[in-house]
Amino acid sequence: MNTQIGNRADRDIAGRDINHFNNIPRTHMSLLIEQYRAEAKSDQTLSSLIEKLEHLFSNNTATDIRSLDEKLTSSGREDLLKEALIKKQSANKMIMRNQGSKSAQLIFVYLLAEIVVNFEQIVRPMIQSGNSRIDVDKAILDGVINPALNTLEENPLMLNKLDIQGFLYFLGGNCHIRWD
Repeated sequence: MNTQIGNRADRDIAGRDINHFNNIPRTHMSLLIEQYRAEAKSDQTLSSLIEKLEHLFSNNTATDIRSLDEKLTSSGREDLLKEALIKKQSANKMIMRNQGSKSAQLIFVYLLAEIVVNFEQIVRPMIQSGNSRIDVDKAILDGVINPALNTLEENPLMLNKLDIQGFLYFLGGNCHIRWD
């Protein structure tokens, strides 16, 4: 005869198996990543950019229509010009390389939207208030680049901070971001 009298436990006591299930809520990004992996396995391709990404590629905005080099120069960041143009081109190529995947395009849209909104809400007010370049650069890293990278969760596209910085310059060149 077996009894449980006198047993103490901080968790479960059972005479047989105990199965624990953890249901972790799925985010929209995790669903996109799963879709991206499925597309990559089945080799599904699109022939064009989705509308939201197409908008971010265009410089048909009602805002500042200057080139990236003009924006960087007028904001005293001409020392970044050569690297910024290379990173911008790299970002453009990365997006175009993945244009056959709708889920990759949606991942890029989320990232680019995160970058634009965080820049507008965190960095632009600092620039307009006359904060130092050191403070603005720290805000770009802490308030724009790091949160965008963290948005990726699993990161199947293997993006890093340099890639995110390239997206920032890509957006600046397409009239969605300015540094002055």
